[in-house]
Amino acid sequence: MIQILSCSSELGNCCNDAGVALILDAFRKAVVLLQILVPILLIIFASIEFFKLMMNPDKKGGYKPIINKFIAAAVVFLVPFVIDTFLNMMPQSFSVTACWNQVKTTAETVRSTGHKYIPPHSTDAKPTTVVPDPKDYQKGVPKPGDGAGGLAPASARGILEGAEKVHTIYETQGWYYYTSLGQLKWGDINYSTNNPSKATCCATFVGSALYVGGVFTEAELNSINYNLADDISYLCQKSGWTKITSYSQLAAGDIVVMTSGGGSGIGHVQIYAGNGTWYNAGSTDAIRRDSPYSGDASSRFLWAWRKTS
Repeated sequence: MIQILSCSSELGNCCNDAGVALILDAFRKAVVLLQILVPILLIIFASIEFFKLMMNPDKKGGYKPIINKFIAAAVVFLVPFVIDTFLNMMPQSFSVTACWNQVKTTAETVRSTGHKYIPPHSTDAKPTTVVPDPKDYQKGVPKPGDGAGGLAPASARGILEGAEKVHTIYETQGWYYYTSLGQLKWGDINYSTNNPSKATCCATFVGSALYVGGVFTEAELNSINYNLADDISYLCQKSGWTKITSYSQLAAGDIVVMTSGGGSGIGHVQIYAGNGTWYNAGSTDAIRRDSPYSGDASSRFLWAWRKTS
């Protein structure tokens, strides 16, 4: 159940698309394979030619075919490096190299979580509930405060309540940031919110907060791979949320999309809580803090989504 999502104007969003990632990753592996096999074959053929020439020094053509094969082997092996170097010299907005490298991570994530897929209407037994049904929640105490650019809109209340409730329970229960993607499932947000292994990641945490806060339905979240930050971003976009492109305009309740720190593509997602604080599952330490932690995310900011209705 991999969705081929439409790529937005942001290169990172396209590169992290689950369906596109699997296709590009297969192409990337084919190129790597050719980069290794073709030079080896050419060297073998060149060696055979050299052996024949040694047996028959007067053979027509002499060393030229051998030299050509070695040159071809070197070219095939070096071309990918030359292309990568060229792309790295291009402006960041044209950096396909970042996309090329990000594809590997995204594809591995999709494959690792994919074999754990549980259909939304599975008859499998549900885990022991850690977090109760959303409709039974006692309203949490959001921390709207002043955002980087103003107060949280009324439409963000469900987001903040869900984030506060999930954050508090996960902190109390000692949840941790996943160390193996096999611990995460997708296709069943209720299961993931109540994961008996108490494992989560940034996107899963945000998805659970949106589920618990009644912002998105179970069906809406199950329609994407909520373990991927770009899928969370896609769902917000698909739902008509307002896109915030300036870090200074953040308000409490915004779903903030960020890089992972080493590239231009989507690598992280978290919820802005206001007053420079965040609801975040980017690490075990972040999950287990007794209050939303502080930290400047401006250098990694890509965009944010704001629910305005």
